[in-house]
Amino acid sequence: MNNRRQLIFCLVVLGLYLGLSSSFYAQSDSTAAKKVKKVKEPKHFFNHTIFLDSYYKPPADLMKPNGKLDTGRIAKQLGQYSIQQSCISFYSPLVTINNYNRDSSVNSNFHLLLAGTAYYLQPRFSGISEHTLAKYGMGIRAIYNTGKRSIFFIESTPFLTQDITPGSSDKGSWRMSGTLLWSYSPGPRFNFRLGATKSFLWGNRWYLPFIGVRFGRLDRLNFSVQFPRNISLNLPLGNVFRLSLYSKPQGGVFSFSNRDTVYDNRYYKNTNISNDQVIHFGRYELLTGFRMDVVPCRWFNFYLSTGFSTKNGITFYSNSFNKNNKGRYGDFYAAAPKNSVFVNFGLVFRIGRSKSYYNNTNMYDVVDLNNSVDPGDNNINPGNGTITIPKKKLPKSLKPSEIQDLIDANDF
Repeated sequence: MNNRRQLIFCLVVLGLYLGLSSSFYAQSDSTAAKKVKKVKEPKHFFNHTIFLDSYYKPPADLMKPNGKLDTGRIAKQLGQYSIQQSCISFYSPLVTINNYNRDSSVNSNFHLLLAGTAYYLQPRFSGISEHTLAKYGMGIRAIYNTGKRSIFFIESTPFLTQDITPGSSDKGSWRMSGTLLWSYSPGPRFNFRLGATKSFLWGNRWYLPFIGVRFGRLDRLNFSVQFPRNISLNLPLGNVFRLSLYSKPQGGVFSFSNRDTVYDNRYYKNTNISNDQVIHFGRYELLTGFRMDVVPCRWFNFYLSTGFSTKNGITFYSNSFNKNNKGRYGDFYAAAPKNSVFVNFGLVFRIGRSKSYYNNTNMYDVVDLNNSVDPGDNNINPGNGTITIPKKKLPKSLKPSEIQDLIDANDF
């Protein structure tokens, strides 16, 4: 049954994606009767983008918040803790509306995108059976670029979390994440962001302010602080290689089958046995390391990241205790796993043509906003591989292949 649900979900996403791709790229040409065939201009500034991400963290002991080894009943039952996760996400432009200047150049624009994710987490505890926790999300994001200094961004993603381990009776739980942002750039070398977000990245339900600053241009060396998403120092090494030093949170809240009796009703009062066949698992960690993006062409890039996982935390929540809870969830067990290393790898695919925005710093911020807030609140992003890095000096003779990323045929 679980495999059937996954297959149906993937087919629906694939159908929507292919349908949108074909419909939004199809254009009617009122001049078809003319003998001169015109080149079809792309409708959108964004490509249809799919990115796949894989993450692994080795086993670690469960510790108490005071730093001592946890030897309690639940800790002994769980054993050591490790993580393996994979994710496939996408965003696809639905509508692009441009407001043009008198010289036919684009002034302001509006972008509406569809974004979705399928996320699979395997929190592996050595003392209990293996669980596969899934999160399926589909949302809408809107971006309005005033063409001057301000950009407005809003996104909302409802998602379903479900323990899809064979034999699980979990029917899933619905949740909602969302972000509202105002971005302001007095110049290309400084950007300020202010807004709010509802997020589960810290292993619980949080309503947080969003505050961000960036020093430096997006297509050159820059330093960015985006609370509560990330801190990063970004260094482009030409158009092919891009290096980032970063620190960011990662986590979430997931449905977790109680078939191993992690939550034992015998130890708690005022609980409902039938209501706690499914409990909830929260996790968070702070990742600090480096990431190398390799962009061999505009249609594909990949990245490799590694570093240290610190500030780890896991929590378990019961439905009985949180039945009427509208704020943060209350846990019946919490632990702080030991620090460890991590490895992260990802692939990014871009489909279709897009409008050229070379050296348009406003559009660079639009692209960065879209890539900073990922579909599904996983804090996984494809990077800014479509932002062209300017060359310091142009060689005396240029081949067409060397400048094809700087010139678009539709710019003339």
